[in-house]
Amino acid sequence: MPPPALRVEVELTIPETLAALTIAALGVGAAVPSVGSMLRSWKLTCAGRDMSVELHRARMEAVGRGANVGILFERSAGGGRWRLYVDGGIRGIHAAEIASGVDMPIGETFDLAARYPGVRIGIGGTGAVPRIPPSTGSLSPSDDPIAFGGTDIFSAAPTGETSSGTLYLTDGNDMRGVVVFGATGRVRLWSYDDQTGQWRQ
Repeated sequence: MPPPALRVEVELTIPETLAALTIAALGVGAAVPSVGSMLRSWKLTCAGRDMSVELHRARMEAVGRGANVGILFERSAGGGRWRLYVDGGIRGIHAAEIASGVDMPIGETFDLAARYPGVRIGIGGTGAVPRIPPSTGSLSPSDDPIAFGGTDIFSAAPTGETSSGTLYLTDGNDMRGVVVFGATGRVRLWSYDDQTGQWRQ
């Protein structure tokens, strides 16, 4: 016959109960901001990875089709969007030919705000942000976050070469930088931490 179960009853006084509830509330209060910060960071990283995938996709489409393929990036206060296009006219992807329908769209428009609320194409913070190494100098919120040779279009050639440049995403504080190396089409995602003021891969 098994031994009887051991029951332990603990009676707390009102002050002890209040103290226990206070400690529990403090623990929850400390955890909530941390969870919120983690979710914001996760959304920002996922948005950067989606953008990296689209850049790779544009390059593969160009090689597979034997034609120039590009991505037109558009900024907006609430987020931004982008879409792939294939060359149908003068060699390369051009805003005028996209507008006229000569350069044809591939797939749907990627709406950043719809997929990742709070994330937008832009430079974060209120002050100067260092450029991604090995570049020197700093960026400000008024700087252009789409840096592909002075245009908002990323281009990929049938040879596999692409535009070189950097595109920035932010949630208002932290940032992600998607860096493209044109000769190889290699893409790297960098993360900026507003607390430390540093970029890391």
